[in-house]
Amino acid sequence: GTALLALALALAGSLGGGQHYDYYGWQPESLPHGRFYGREPQCLDIPPDMQLCRDVGYKRMRLPNLLEHETMAEAKQQAGSWVPLLAKQCHTDTQLFLCSLFAPVCLDRPVYPCRSLCEVVRDSCAPVMESYGFPWPEMLHCGKFPSDHELCIAVQFGNSKATPPPVSKICTQCEMEHKADGMMEQMCSSDF
Repeated sequence: GTALLALALALAGSLGGGQHYDYYGWQPESLPHGRFYGREPQCLDIPPDMQLCRDVGYKRMRLPNLLEHETMAEAKQQAGSWVPLLAKQCHTDTQLFLCSLFAPVCLDRPVYPCRSLCEVVRDSCAPVMESYGFPWPEMLHCGKFPSDHELCIAVQFGNSKATPPPVSKICTQCEMEHKADGMMEQMCSSDF
């Protein structure tokens, strides 16, 4: 569907090019090759129609964001591509990780996700993305992010995958029939 196309475009176009910025001491004026933002960083309310981050736990975000989206329209459009991954519940920290980049918390300096946060989300979610034909994108390459002893956003909900409890082996068929309606409903409402 269009969500997959949007995801493919977002993954293909976002950063790439092998650019590695110094993410820890990152300031707009220190970008390489004389690049500069057309505007000073500003604080804005996270819009209610930014579905990925509207209930992330804070109200205001910094723009340009940490993926170099300069306008709210661009940030919302790109973030929308990731909503289907959130629905897959591959890791409990997926929203925290993605929103720390798409809708970074509004402080006087940018705060990136820690490398370890990126790694736990990647390790749980990359296989899900790959099963739909999407590799983990270069813009989310975990080596770019600061190590845990620096100022960064750490793993919040633990290192575990968000997995359902194991099915009891007493009567697998009973469990399956009990869950069939719920599974159909979930599959039919999935963007994938």
